[in-house]
Amino acid sequence: MNRECDAFSLRDKRIVLLACCIAGFVSPLLTSMVNLAIPTIGIEFGISAHDRGWLVMTFFLSSVAFLVPVSRIADLYGKKKLFVIGIVVVLVSSLMSAVSPSFSVLLLWRVVAGIGTAAISSTSISMIVQIYPRSQRGLPLALNTMCIYIGASMGPGLGGILTETFGWQSIFLSLVPFSVAALVAILFFKSDFRTSEGEPFDLKGSVLYGIGIMALMYGIITLPDRLSPAFIAAGAVMMVAFFKFETKEQYPALKVSLFKGKIFRRSSIAAFLNYGSSYAVIFTLSQYLQDVGGMSPGAAGLIILLQPAVQAVVTPFAGRMSDRMNPRYLTTAGMMMMCVGTALMITLTVNVDAEMFKVYAILLFTGLGYALFSTPNTNLIMGSVSPKSYSESSGVISVMRQVGMMSSVAVVVCMISIMMGTTTVIDPSTFDAFMTAVRYSFVVCFLLAAAGAFMTWSSKDPAPLPDQCPK
Repeated sequence: MNRECDAFSLRDKRIVLLACCIAGFVSPLLTSMVNLAIPTIGIEFGISAHDRGWLVMTFFLSSVAFLVPVSRIADLYGKKKLFVIGIVVVLVSSLMSAVSPSFSVLLLWRVVAGIGTAAISSTSISMIVQIYPRSQRGLPLALNTMCIYIGASMGPGLGGILTETFGWQSIFLSLVPFSVAALVAILFFKSDFRTSEGEPFDLKGSVLYGIGIMALMYGIITLPDRLSPAFIAAGAVMMVAFFKFETKEQYPALKVSLFKGKIFRRSSIAAFLNYGSSYAVIFTLSQYLQDVGGMSPGAAGLIILLQPAVQAVVTPFAGRMSDRMNPRYLTTAGMMMMCVGTALMITLTVNVDAEMFKVYAILLFTGLGYALFSTPNTNLIMGSVSPKSYSESSGVISVMRQVGMMSSVAVVVCMISIMMGTTTVIDPSTFDAFMTAVRYSFVVCFLLAAAGAFMTWSSKDPAPLPDQCPK
């Protein structure tokens, strides 16, 4: 069903926004709450410091692999329908994760959860943009973005408290009421969005993309293993083949022509650099505060809550301002905040008590960085494409976010492998090696943040497409 953007009632707009905001909050919780529970889960299942990263990586791998195909499926069969399916998959996987009898079973359900999150991520932004006219998008996008980042950042705090009080299984059970709330909310919206109904599904392109991106990311994650370069090379070849195939396909899984637009291309790369430079901050600090500093999961979680608090205050402001001023000022300011936060991570030492001021400063600057960057950048991307490409563009944003997050954690895991090996645990005898891995990791992250700041500042003024809906 297609309708004019400004023809939807205020009730419909609020229902869609509420459902997307709840789902936006739940999706990153699937990963961020696990960050604080990683040490506890690792101890229970006897997992090494290196293998702990797979709790995050398996989720990201499946999510990234399915983002492009489900974006296309949403256009063909309905965005609301895929949104509902995604929530149900997340709900089931959360329940099953809580009763996992082994680490391998838990990883399997993390894969399933990633697929559900892909369906949610590829439809949420698209539905918001489609139901709100251009002049009204800033605040709704800001609220959705705020929920995503609060979920990503609040998760460690909430996960730490739940893990310490009720056990790590409770972090998965806590997702159930939020998932049910999002499901109930979206069912009150009676319409749906189908922009490519009747067109064929690009199975070959979807398979090329899925296998290619998984091989590429797996190779990066497992560095410096002997076979890692082979996986990276194979994945790169398949991704090149995917892009070449999509340029010739009449009904592609992903319109690669979108990247011909300068605003779309640069903003998409900037999104990757933003997440790639900063997501590992929480992953690393959670282990730094607990394993090196000896803090409980709850205490570490409360400290990390500073980041979502900053984001909650600043994100709506940034969203409103992105409708009124050149977004590059906001996105560049956000990337500069990331530069400061990652630079401070490089200076941390094993003396956690003496470094707490730096820890708070890191959380403050990265919170500001997320808040100032994300909504203006999303507004730039979605404003540079036609309504028919909203789902694909939303999928690209999610791909860049997920690949950036995964790459950020992969850098840390790789450095831990180099400095500590793949079977070593974090204890007083390995604190120095762990901190060396942290320093080298965040040198890379700082360089990514600096590249992002340069890219956002050097962008030209946007020239958004006229407000319209697909015919």
